Amino acid sequence: MKKPIALILLLALLLSTAFALAACNDDPPSPSPLPALRADGKNILDSAGNIVVLRGTNFGGWLVQESWMCPTEQQDTLSVNMTLYSRFGMEKAEALIAAYEENWITEEDFAAVKALGLNTVRVPFTYMNAYYYLSDEGELLRPDEFTLREDPFERLDFALEMCVKYGLYLIIDLHGAVGSQNGNDHSGDTALTDLYADGELGEAYREKTAELWSLTAEHFAGKSNVAGYDLLNEPSRASGTEQWDLYDVLYRAVRSKDPDHMIFIESVWEPYNLPLPSDYGWENVVYEYHHYNWDDNDVPNSSFYSDKKIMADIPPHGVPVLIGEFNAWGDSRRSSGDSLQTDLEANAGVLEFYNGEGWHWTTWTYKAVGGYENNWGLYNASESEGDVTRVHPETDSYEDILAAWSATSTQEHFTLYDKFAEIVSAAAKAPFGEGAPEGGYSVI
Repeated sequence: MKKPIALILLLALLLSTAFALAACNDDPPSPSPLPALRADGKNILDSAGNIVVLRGTNFGGWLVQESWMCPTEQQDTLSVNMTLYSRFGMEKAEALIAAYEENWITEEDFAAVKALGLNTVRVPFTYMNAYYYLSDEGELLRPDEFTLREDPFERLDFALEMCVKYGLYLIIDLHGAVGSQNGNDHSGDTALTDLYADGELGEAYREKTAELWSLTAEHFAGKSNVAGYDLLNEPSRASGTEQWDLYDVLYRAVRSKDPDHMIFIESVWEPYNLPLPSDYGWENVVYEYHHYNWDDNDVPNSSFYSDKKIMADIPPHGVPVLIGEFNAWGDSRRSSGDSLQTDLEANAGVLEFYNGEGWHWTTWTYKAVGGYENNWGLYNASESEGDVTRVHPETDSYEDILAAWSATSTQEHFTLYDKFAEIVSAAAKAPFGEGAPEGGYSVI
């Protein structure tokens, strides 16, 4: 009897092993990193020499809030956090900030970006994400008093992990430098501080910002899903050589730790506001522009984007172009141009124009508070309809702020603007660099 039993046991073992192997073979493959990117002339190439086109969106409002698009009544992120520290103490304030950040962007959002046919997310961050910069009482410290957080790149690491999982490229964008590069709310700091100030304090701001880029580059070096580093968002308090010299300091800080990733360098606002890369010895760089033809400019879209085309062709920069932020409004809002052109038609035309010019692009922005058919966001929420609750940091209780900021997930509280999303998805599939089209309106 022993042999039959042994044979049965052996067969059972073989069958269980086969079933286990079959189950393993049915499992989806583990996500693999995307190939590393580099700038080559006016193209972006992967490690195999294939042309890669970056088409994506921004995760605005995640790591730096802006009152107009986020559920917080505020002057800027810095003042909100100072208020939370002074009212509730450091531990509770940090818990509130974490609740917001853990809900505003989740894994499902990266999956949604992929489902829209996009391949890139640009993630704005500030020095506030990496450092402890406030006293326990909520007073702003001097830069030399900042201390690194225990996990200074926690959110960016999560973004990278999700980009690997869903096959996306990540652009790491410094939206808020120490001292603020523009004094606007989207830098997180509208206070009377200045990255470009003369004297000891200004120099401290610049040194700490360079340190932040050095640490960031060291941390993300070799991570091929990182498309590159966006040095400063809209640094509009300086121009010409003053701005370019600071860019060079930040460029050198990155290159001292990471010789390989692309570096995105922003113009505010036109191509002639940037030098030739060879003037500074910059290599593997992408030049970035932001386009907003505000409806109160009263400039028809055909004229506005014709100027963008003409000016882009004048300086012989010879590098790839990213339109890192943009939105468009139809001429129906203006006194001239195509009086029948809608906002959706304007955005479709702009995307067609970018694709025809061979310009990479990321929409501003992925999600926003402000009404459903609002082409600021691919996903939108409405306060008036009760989708989200606006927080008043100076008066709301800890419990109310926690509840409101914990209820901001896209899937549960925001609605896809399907007409706008369809336009963006179609543009993401369109041919690239096949010559300037009419763009939904006549572009010269």
